[in-house]
Amino acid sequence: MAAPWTAEQVSGMAPDAASIGAGRKLASAAKWQTLGQTDRLIWGEIKGSGSTPYQTCIDTAGPAFKCSCPSRKFPCKHGLGLALVHAASTSAFATETPPEWVAEWLAKREARSEREARRETKTNEPVDEATEQRRATAQTKRRDQREEKMQAGLGELQRWLADTLRQGLARAMEQHQPWDHMAARLVDAQIPGLARWLRRCQEARYGSEQWQGTALQALSRLQLILDAYQRRETLPEPVQADLYELLGVTQGKEAILAQSGVADTWRVMGKWTSDADRLQVQRTWLRGERTQRWALLLDFAVANAVLPITPEEGAGIEGELAFYPATWPVRALLKARQGTQPAQPNALIAACDGLDGLYRTYAERLAATPWLERIPAGLRDVTPVKVDDHWFLLDAEHRQIPLARHFPLRWELLAIGGGEPVLLFGEWDGDAFFPLTIADARRLQGFYALHMELA
Repeated sequence: MAAPWTAEQVSGMAPDAASIGAGRKLASAAKWQTLGQTDRLIWGEIKGSGSTPYQTCIDTAGPAFKCSCPSRKFPCKHGLGLALVHAASTSAFATETPPEWVAEWLAKREARSEREARRETKTNEPVDEATEQRRATAQTKRRDQREEKMQAGLGELQRWLADTLRQGLARAMEQHQPWDHMAARLVDAQIPGLARWLRRCQEARYGSEQWQGTALQALSRLQLILDAYQRRETLPEPVQADLYELLGVTQGKEAILAQSGVADTWRVMGKWTSDADRLQVQRTWLRGERTQRWALLLDFAVANAVLPITPEEGAGIEGELAFYPATWPVRALLKARQGTQPAQPNALIAACDGLDGLYRTYAERLAATPWLERIPAGLRDVTPVKVDDHWFLLDAEHRQIPLARHFPLRWELLAIGGGEPVLLFGEWDGDAFFPLTIADARRLQGFYALHMELA
C-alpha cells in the first residue's frame, strides 16, 4: 500500500494557491467513481465536463502525476484532490492490480528511466584516449562560446546601466520596457542570474516609500558584480564561486555529490516556495544538530515537474549533505539519507538569537560576500506589532525591525502569537525579516503550509 502524504505535503506540491483550493473541493472519496492503490501507485476516476471520467494517477516514488483532463497546470486539481483523499483515508482505496491505463503509464515511465540509466552508464564507460580528447575539446569549445556570450551580454549591461542612470533614477524606474528588454538580453547571453537581479532592482520601485535608497543600493551591488567579473581571475576561488553562482553558472550536481559529505541530523527549520519566470523555486533551510551548521536545499520545478517532498518543520533528516563551494558554503545537496526523525517542537530554540546576534552575523557575512541576498535567522521573544500601515517585530528592549512587506500572513502571525512574544525563524535580507516558522512549547508552524491551507 502506498504510504500516505500529509495534507501539508500535498499543499506544498500545488503549482499555486488556486490549484490547491480547487483540489480541496475534490478531496472527498464520495466524489470519485473508482479509487485504487498499490505499493507505489494511487489512481482514481472522477466525473468531468465530458462524457468520460477523467483518469488520474500518481506515482508516489517520484512523485509524478498523470491526468487525462485538459488542464495545463501540474499537478492539476484532480491530482491534488486524489492525493488529499489518500492523505485523509487510505482505507477508501482498494488494493488491487492497476487498470490498463495506469499500467501503461507506469511502463512508459520505467522505460524512460531505463533509457536515461543506459545513457548515463554509456557516458561513464571507459573511453579510448582519442574519444576522451574529442570530448575535452568539445567541452572547452562550449565553455569558450558561453564565455564570449557572457562577455558580450555584460558589456551591453554596463553600457545600458550607465545610460539609464545618466537620465536620472526616478525617470529610469518609470520605464518598464527597457528593463524587460535588458533582462531578456541577459537570458540570451546565458546570464540568467543577473536577469533576476535586474528585475529585483526594478521591483524596488514598489517596495516602500523609501524606494530610492533600496533601488540605488541594488544597482550599486549590480555594478560591483560587473567590476568583480572583470577581475575575476584575481579573486580567491570561493569568491569566484560566489560570483558565478550569481551569474547563474553553477557546477553540475554530479561534481558536488562526488565530494565528501557532512553527516549530521539536519533539522528542517523553515521552507518557502516562490514562482519566478514560470519556474517554481523551493527553499528549505536545515541546521545540523551536532555541527550547528546551516544548509539550504534549493529545488526547482518547471513545466510538468513536481517539487520534491521535504519533511515538515522540526523533523530531522539523518544523512550527509554535500556543499557547493562558496565564501559561506550554505547551499547543499542531499548526498545520502539514512532516515527521518519526527518533528521536535523545541528544534527552533537552539537556533534563536537576539537582534544583536542577527546584526553581527549579517555584518560578518556581508563583509565576506558584498552581494549577499539573505541569511537564515532565529529570533527569540519578538512581538509582531502594526503601526499605521507598517509592520514590525519588537524585541524585549523595544528595538524593532521591519517585517517584509511581501510576507502574506501578517495578521495570522499576530493571531498565532496572541500579542505575546514568540520564537520566529526566517530570512533577513538586511532590510526586513521574512518569517518562515513560528514556535511555542508545543508545536512548530510553518507559514508556507499555512499559506497554502488558507488559500
